[in-house]
This record gives sequence, C-alpha cells and structure tokens, in this order.
Amino acid sequence: MDRSQTHRLPTPPASAASPVPSTASIGTRTSTLPTPRLHRLQPGSQKEIALINYLDDRILKITRRYAKKFSHEGPEKDDTPGYTTYDQFVVDVDPLVDVVWISGTPTIQIPYLLSLAGLACSYLQAFPFSTSVFALTSKIDQGFATLLQPPENCPTPVTMPYHVFMTDKVRIKSLIEETRVAAVNAASGSGHDARIHDLSETETEDDEKDTEDDDEGEDLPQNMSISLGLSRIYKRTLEILGDSLVADVPPQAQDND
Repeated sequence: MDRSQTHRLPTPPASAASPVPSTASIGTRTSTLPTPRLHRLQPGSQKEIALINYLDDRILKITRRYAKKFSHEGPEKDDTPGYTTYDQFVVDVDPLVDVVWISGTPTIQIPYLLSLAGLACSYLQAFPFSTSVFALTSKIDQGFATLLQPPENCPTPVTMPYHVFMTDKVRIKSLIEETRVAAVNAASGSGHDARIHDLSETETEDDEKDTEDDDEGEDLPQNMSISLGLSRIYKRTLEILGDSLVADVPPQAQDND
C-alpha cells in the first residue's frame, strides 16, 4: 500500500470556537514544523480540493474574528467573539501552519504560508505586543527556508525538487521585512526594548546565556529577551534571500558605443 495514502491530513482543533484560549494552550505550542507527507497532493484531487476549502474556511473565520475587534455590532451568524489579544490569533493560526506544511505540496505551502504570515504581520500592531509572535514566525521561517533551500539530508525527500519562482521570493522577502518593522513598532509601542541585535550566522550558547541577565527576558521562554527575539524574526529566510534575489536578476544588456 502506498504510504502516502495512509498519511491523512490532520484536522486542527476548532480553536475559533473557544472564546478565550488558555495560557497553557499558548505556552505548550512548539516552534518546530511537523513532518510533511512523503508525496505531494495530486493537482485537482479530492484531497487537494478538500484541503484548500478547509484552509480558506479557517482563514475566513480568523479574519472575521479580527474584524469583530473593531465592530460593536452583536453576533449575527455566529457567536464567536472578536480577538482581544494577539495570543488568541496565534492559537487559531498556528495549527493551520502545521496543516499547510504537512500537505508536502509546495504549490499549497508557498501561497498559504505567505497568506498566514501576512495576517501575522498585519495584526501585530492592533494588540499589545506578545512574544507568541516569535514561535509563530519561527515556524513559518523554517518553512520558507526549507522551500528555498531544502536540506541535503532531508528525512522526507519529495519526488522532485521544487523551484521557488522569483516573484514568490520577492513577496517573501518583502513580507518578512515588513513583519520585522511591524514587530519592532509593536514592541516599542508596548514599552519594550526594541533594539535590534546584529546576530552572527552561528549563535553560541553564550549568546543565550547573556540574555539571562536581561530584565525583560526573565519571564520569556528560554530567557530570550524581546530585543533578541525581534532580531531573530525570519533570520534564516533573510540569510538565504540576502544575495539570491540579486543573483537571480539577469544581467542588463549594455550598449556598445
């Protein structure tokens, strides 16, 4: 039996039905992506159609909850309340990132990771700053980096490598740069130290230890200071795209006088 047929796409919990997510539900989330399918979904297949419909429906519910934050109208079609914190948004969007990645289908992963990353960026400054953005963007960063530069010893290699088009690379880089700016503004607006550190390509354990004495990092996971967390947003993807966009641009023809 084809192993891919037994790997069912998981259904994330209907967190939108939970008005107030618990602190535990936020704190126990991981910033690591799950293992994807061994084989991509067939274009036009029932599984692909069902997944796209599911993701579109969930994203629509997320945007509705966000819109309700600014509306004083009573519930009409549903009784789901609007978001009051960024953490509530993360609880809803985080499992969707997992489902998108598990699909193992780049033609789904790229546009939907872009869409979810776009929401994560757009909603940042509408709420008091939350460090939950670090785990969420770290997971999406892992996805972008893997699609742009697959590891040589990937445990679940796809049947054929996928080429990320230049237009997608430009969209990804523009979005992550916008997110980094939005995160700094949101943190600064909430009274946090929003200085950006100049991180080297290899971070040592001493870098982690240095944050233990940071007053703002004492209550954060792994003693990470907010300023250090801001510096790491989409760090892997930026390192990959830093020169690739220039390298992919064809040389301009020069006129010989």
